[in-house]
Amino acid sequence: MEALKDIELDDDVKGQIAERLELEIQARLDQEVSGLKSKNDELIAEKRKAQEATEAAKTRAKQEAEDKARAENDYKQLFESQKQESDTLRKTIEKMNSDISRSKIDQEAVKIASGLTKDTSRAKLLQQQISQRLTLVDNEIRVADESGQLTVSTLDDLTNSIKQNFPFLVDGSQANGGGAVRAQGRAEARSKEMSRADFDALRPVDQSDFMRSGGKLYDD
Repeated sequence: MEALKDIELDDDVKGQIAERLELEIQARLDQEVSGLKSKNDELIAEKRKAQEATEAAKTRAKQEAEDKARAENDYKQLFESQKQESDTLRKTIEKMNSDISRSKIDQEAVKIASGLTKDTSRAKLLQQQISQRLTLVDNEIRVADESGQLTVSTLDDLTNSIKQNFPFLVDGSQANGGGAVRAQGRAEARSKEMSRADFDALRPVDQSDFMRSGGKLYDD
């Protein structure tokens, strides 16, 4: 503009030149501003993209953590459920095996008791005494002592022992051998005890024999 002062030009020409310069300057400024604006928009877009990627990564990590926790919880619940089912099945099998063992022992006790007396009440008492001396080992009936320990005794040995210890419950044992046999039976049964309920279930004659043989009663 200072240079235009030294040149003698018409005012119209000067005005046109000044206007062109201003337009040129404005165009350059607009170009610079447009470039800066584009660069700024690009930076903003990149920042937004980075933020979106960060949020997506956080969301994915959170989802993975939730899925993992859910899977671990499901596995734990499944494990606990299977463990409970397994424990229930094990207890059921143990009870079945116990019931089978008890059934076999009771059957053998009934068989032995039935061979010793035809009287139902006495047979029931004998069955209780016999079953306490029987146990099942490897699916085989074995004889145990009064404390439950295994013995080498056979079923015949146990039968003879029952005859000697409970002669008042065995058919014909009171009449065999006269007084000597009766005396022997009383001596062998002298230390025997019987619950009052079992005693009450005996016939009067058997109650009398038991008491005369030195038997003792105890309350249930």
